[in-house]
Amino acid sequence: MKFCRKIMTFTFCSLALISLKGQDVTQPLPPVLDRVSVDPATGFAVLDWLPGGSTDVGSYVVYAFTNNTAFAVDTLWSPFAVNYTHTGSAARYRSVTYVVAAMDSSLNISPLSNSLSTVYLEAVNDTCNGRIVMTWTQYSNTAHPADGYGIYLSVDNAPAVLQGTVPVTSLSYVLQGYIPDTGYCLYVSAMSGAGQLSTSNRQCLVTGSEGAPAWTIADATAVTDRKIVITGSYDPSSDIHTFRTERKTGASGSWILSDPVAGNGGTVIISDSSADTTLINLFRLSAVSSCGSPVAVSAPVRNIVLSAFQEGTEVVLRWNNPFPSLPALFSVWRKTGSGPEEIAAELSDTIWTEDYRSFAYDIAAGEVIYNVTAVRADAPAGMTACRSSAAAVRVAENIYVANAFTPDGDGLNDTFAPVLSFTPVTYEFRVFNRLGVLLFRTSAHGTGWDGRQGGTPLPAGAYLWTLTLTKPSGMTERRNGTVTILH
Repeated sequence: MKFCRKIMTFTFCSLALISLKGQDVTQPLPPVLDRVSVDPATGFAVLDWLPGGSTDVGSYVVYAFTNNTAFAVDTLWSPFAVNYTHTGSAARYRSVTYVVAAMDSSLNISPLSNSLSTVYLEAVNDTCNGRIVMTWTQYSNTAHPADGYGIYLSVDNAPAVLQGTVPVTSLSYVLQGYIPDTGYCLYVSAMSGAGQLSTSNRQCLVTGSEGAPAWTIADATAVTDRKIVITGSYDPSSDIHTFRTERKTGASGSWILSDPVAGNGGTVIISDSSADTTLINLFRLSAVSSCGSPVAVSAPVRNIVLSAFQEGTEVVLRWNNPFPSLPALFSVWRKTGSGPEEIAAELSDTIWTEDYRSFAYDIAAGEVIYNVTAVRADAPAGMTACRSSAAAVRVAENIYVANAFTPDGDGLNDTFAPVLSFTPVTYEFRVFNRLGVLLFRTSAHGTGWDGRQGGTPLPAGAYLWTLTLTKPSGMTERRNGTVTILH
């Protein structure tokens, strides 16, 4: 009868058939569900069973079995049916459990067979780590026990090949190092020896396209306003444009991470206000993947710590190379009151000296400020330079007055004037002859007497001078003495 072609439950069908036929009510023996598998290409569930041994069997009913309840899938009206393909199976979306029952010529339904479940595979595209993580449900069949699982892989629709195997106790596999922007299809098969017992559904996906930068460089550090600014460059064609620095202080220190910062057009600038600018810190730059993992880590770079001290009239500067394994070229900058001036360039050493008497007239404050900049020796033009911390030298307010000069026009020692290690606030310098006649007077420090009176050279001999000035410290200095003209 047609209404029995779709039997919803074992109980319903048995009662209905007994009431209609009123004949033989002996149930046939149940079949043995032998194997359940999934066709990876279609997602169809494939069932195989063995007859239960009853001689009066006219058909078989296939059920999906959930929460101890059987839901009829189809009826096969043949006593010789021993397999079935469920084209509407949900096995491509989840693990499905099946049972089978036999039905005799009197339409008596046997008890349900043993249950078997399909293996269901899930595959997660872990783009952050460039891998595919596979997990699946357990294969369980006491009649055909498995000794492991085979992992089958197809790349860009090529035939699937065995990628690897895992023990039967394992229900996961990680496919490492995939190719970005590539189609991968995978399935799992329960194995016994070299044979496949039950295959899972197939999972297909396109691998991640988050390409890391081909290169990342920590170009420079600059110490300014009690912080260290790290400037970096990176491959602008990358899919990643978020970066952070790691800082390490001392050989035994640990790496400290900065907050992520967005790059722009191949350049990234990160400020570290927690770094101790008086210590040499090591920095490295890395791109940050979408899951927060560091990729494309740069070679390290240091901040420059500059020290300055005086030895007599010499100013001595010392500093460190910011590039741990590369030679560098250095420039020295001096600020005497106005803007900084580059006073030495393309130095390869990390020590430099100068005599502050050579620039004493330029000093407009009580101290001189030095900085050092550096670029890699092989750096292209326009490369951002490292900039050191500032080092100050408090110059002594010294006054030097010679006792003789030779105003003969040879360009050497032709004028006479006090030499100051500072710029005075007020200045008055006078020269007299022995009779007290004023020969020269100026309020412009650095302007010297040429040994003449009204344009006429004066004879060799001793002359008197007086000096009155106010130092930058506010102190007033008065001095006098003699100077000899030599011919």
